[in-house]
Amino acid sequence: MEIEFLKMQACGDDSIILRASQLPPGADQLLPAIAPRILDRSFGVGGTALLLMGPTEEGELAVRAFDPQGDEPPLSCHAARCLARYATDSGAAQGQDFMMRTPDGRIRVQIIDSSNVRVDMGMPMSTETQAEIRESLKDSFTRSLLVEGRSLSYTPISLGRSYAMFFVPDLSFPLNRTARRISEQPEFPAGTGIGFIKVYSRDEIRLRVWEGGYDSDECACAAAALVASVVDGFTDREIFIHLKGGDVFLQWQESDNHLWLTGPAVYVFTGRYDYEEAEKE
Repeated sequence: MEIEFLKMQACGDDSIILRASQLPPGADQLLPAIAPRILDRSFGVGGTALLLMGPTEEGELAVRAFDPQGDEPPLSCHAARCLARYATDSGAAQGQDFMMRTPDGRIRVQIIDSSNVRVDMGMPMSTETQAEIRESLKDSFTRSLLVEGRSLSYTPISLGRSYAMFFVPDLSFPLNRTARRISEQPEFPAGTGIGFIKVYSRDEIRLRVWEGGYDSDECACAAAALVASVVDGFTDREIFIHLKGGDVFLQWQESDNHLWLTGPAVYVFTGRYDYEEAEKE
């Protein structure tokens, strides 16, 4: 079975995109098995996510995402930007402002120019009460914990999952060791993303992210970093964030409390993957 694919990347987070209309009959049922093979960086094409794109009866874009284990995680902002740009360029989506429908809900995307895409990241929530977080001088969101005899301050944010944001004077430290020790604390549920923020100015920060045991560029953590920077008084509501894989622009709108992330989506290459041959090997 020959499968046509497109590879794209956003901030170094690479995705393999398949169009439902171009798949052989029945191939969509095999995607949980195909994803680990095609995403393997040694024996496959290599990628962070396998994305299936197709239309819905309502005219929206239907999307499914598979990770290297064959599971279906929520669609990341980086992957959404890649899909949005390709959908617009290929004519699969009409207009510059449209919705993507995923198993976890609908995502709004906006095409800014020929390479940049804006994605609605939703509203920030309290990890403790699940209430909306809004900027307020009377509220303090900072918490403290003790790690190896040191008292550390952090700001907890929820954006579909939990994040703990730490402000640091510099980022030249062993990220994996430090983040692992923090994540082992009882204050954090399993899977909490750990972010370390260095503030440069009222509209610019650098962020290092640790998630699931790895140095990451997960974009929901970038949105959490903006919220923490604003409520702790370090930045304004529109900032540039320097990630390991590139720069993104974040906005926290006062009107509806939504977070928006803007960044580039880049074509890498196209190709064909032969699933039967992989099976025989």
